Amino acid sequence: MATNSKVSGCIDILIEYKKGGYTLDQAVDRFKKLSGMREDIAREYIRSMSRDNVISLNTKREALEKNNEPDIAG
Repeated sequence: MATNSKVSGCIDILIEYKKGGYTLDQAVDRFKKLSGMREDIAREYIRSMSRDNVISLNTKREALEKNNEPDIAG
């Protein structure tokens, strides 16, 4: 049963990181402690994930140009 709670905990950490609730360092620290992974492996795994709270500036700029709105960012 402990294994299932560890798996659930690891998933919760990854979801919270993906939503922007944890920084990379916070997520890596929690994930490595709970999963037992080495820090470098945990960091590489988490870093490869996309995040929901990140907006590409190029995508936003393209959308503004498409709508003929001025780009206030430069």
